[in-house]
Amino acid sequence: MGGRSGSWLGGALAVVLVGLLVAIGLVMSSRDAVDEPLTAAQQDVAAAARAEALAFLTVDHQDMDPLVEAVLAGATGEFAEEYRSQRDTLVSEAERTEAVSTPEVVALGVGDQDDDAATVLVAANSTVINTGTDARGEVRYYRLRMRLVREGGRWLTSDVEFVR
Repeated sequence: MGGRSGSWLGGALAVVLVGLLVAIGLVMSSRDAVDEPLTAAQQDVAAAARAEALAFLTVDHQDMDPLVEAVLAGATGEFAEEYRSQRDTLVSEAERTEAVSTPEVVALGVGDQDDDAATVLVAANSTVINTGTDARGEVRYYRLRMRLVREGGRWLTSDVEFVR
């Protein structure tokens, strides 16, 4: 994906300091457990961001269509349009490289949030297996800044940026 979203099939990204996540606010662990201090609104946006990050980073060259649909189900606006426009390229690249990516969210911080918009930073690691790796795969480190908006009572992702 060109533009602000970057290339999700590209090389490993630089590791963001965990302190950055803590500094912006509240943290959710990768095990679906949410820290108690999160308000209900923060828990809702954190859950939506976590689900979208996992969908975005999951790849299985043998069955890409449901994975692409999962991303689009949690997307809106420019992000949805860009992702949809890159669908054929994403699928063909995954198939060409026989890519499989299995992500895990390791930290998530809810930053600015109001009733209609929120910014979330996500730290995720993914084991990637493709024609360029050995059978054990390689761990890749992704740091994402996600912007979510409330539409129809749901938090949807309107922008994803890779950050350092």
